[in-house]
Amino acid sequence: MPTKKVTTTTSQDLSIFSLEVSPSLLAQAIHVYQENSHRGVSKTKTRGEINATKKKVYKQKGTGNARHGAKSAPLYVGGGVPFGPTGLKSAPMSLNQKMKSKALIGTLSLYQKEKRLSLIDSAEIKDMSTKSALKVLGRDEAAFVYFNEKPAVLKAVSNLENIIMLSARRLNAFTVASSPKLYLTSSAYDHLVNRLKLI
Repeated sequence: MPTKKVTTTTSQDLSIFSLEVSPSLLAQAIHVYQENSHRGVSKTKTRGEINATKKKVYKQKGTGNARHGAKSAPLYVGGGVPFGPTGLKSAPMSLNQKMKSKALIGTLSLYQKEKRLSLIDSAEIKDMSTKSALKVLGRDEAAFVYFNEKPAVLKAVSNLENIIMLSARRLNAFTVASSPKLYLTSSAYDHLVNRLKLI
């Protein structure tokens, strides 16, 4: 099915997102957000925590076989796991505010350059229905970035299976990079411009 043409606003200009940002900063920002999203509770047992006999498998000498200790050794099936996760999450990684803002601007600029960023007018969803939202947004996988939209509009859009909802207040480089394309409402655009101090 052909891509739906999205209605764009005329009073706002996406070319404001045109900042070239170092790829290393974008990679660092995405890595930090990704790492901090993990709970970090995975744990494996060491050989000392395995509930098995500590008896030596066979005597040290005279068998012609390699020397072995208990069956809790990592060499054996069911033995302990060396260097596995401990269940203790390290301190969260962080970026300063300037780096966060710059990474977000850079990601939005990249999407703008690749024509994956669109402005829409939420008023186009006239009867506040899911059918109307589908006509405006189309069937492509995308993210709908909103800010202070009417609850009826948010409900209509949230019913679309191909659309994920993102608040402009919490938008960051990782959530942008996780979406194939972005639709910004007019209010979300204004919020981001003010938040990122692009004027």
